[in-house]
Amino acid sequence: MTKQLFIDPGKVREPGTIVFTDIPVNRYAKSLSDEKTQFSQDDFLRIYRDMKTLRVFESMLLTVKTTGAFNGKPYDYPGPAHLSMGQEAAAVGQAYHLGAEDIIFGSHRSHGEILAKGLSAIHKLSESDLMEIMENTLGGDVLRAVSGSDKSDIRELAMDFLVYGALAEIFAKKTGFSRGLGGSMHAFFVPFGIYPNNAIVGGSGDISVGAALYKKINRKPGVVVCNIGDGALGCGPVWEGFQLAAMDQYRTLWDEDVRGGFDRGRWAFGPTARTTPSPRC
Repeated sequence: MTKQLFIDPGKVREPGTIVFTDIPVNRYAKSLSDEKTQFSQDDFLRIYRDMKTLRVFESMLLTVKTTGAFNGKPYDYPGPAHLSMGQEAAAVGQAYHLGAEDIIFGSHRSHGEILAKGLSAIHKLSESDLMEIMENTLGGDVLRAVSGSDKSDIRELAMDFLVYGALAEIFAKKTGFSRGLGGSMHAFFVPFGIYPNNAIVGGSGDISVGAALYKKINRKPGVVVCNIGDGALGCGPVWEGFQLAAMDQYRTLWDEDVRGGFDRGRWAFGPTARTTPSPRC
């Protein structure tokens, strides 16, 4: 017999009060000296390199879009260019703490998030795994496109692979990660944990919860992150995601090792003790 969840109208309709805990804002007050105790010099250099990569990538897109050329080479790009310049630290800071098994969903301004998550995965995956991914992606077409860079360092080659594959996808080229069929607002690369961004404002709000639920049901490692903007909080899919994550059955009917749902303002769909970060707004 299927499990049942009895709803007592007398209890659920009782008068009450919703009580929120304090929400800290603008509380970050660490100095550079404080941060230096948490990260190494190599960490800081990698974080800066990743942020710089994101800014240069989108600056190039902006230049092509507005002038029809880049570094003196003309190029006609009639497609969309929804940029996220200025948010490099948020994207890189998030991806820095995510593992290769963690996945992200984004909005239509997700070029930075795509690159940041990819760069993080490249740092954390083994060189053999990276080569296998690159060789097997689209029959090796993307790898062949960047092999002329003559890079003996596998991770450096993988970074060229990531940047080229993402850019080719935005430019609707067949060597893009989705053969150019996804474009700027539907780019993704699953092997690096980069799941599709979305042209619909707030569209990732419920898709990401479904992905987290899949991980939960199948006891798969990792967390799911939904990146959305503040405007998305006025859109239906985001509230649908909240409602799906808040169902009582996760706390009352599910097995103990996967029990839990939306709790105290946090997504808690992770299959392990880790808690999925809240959506970035």
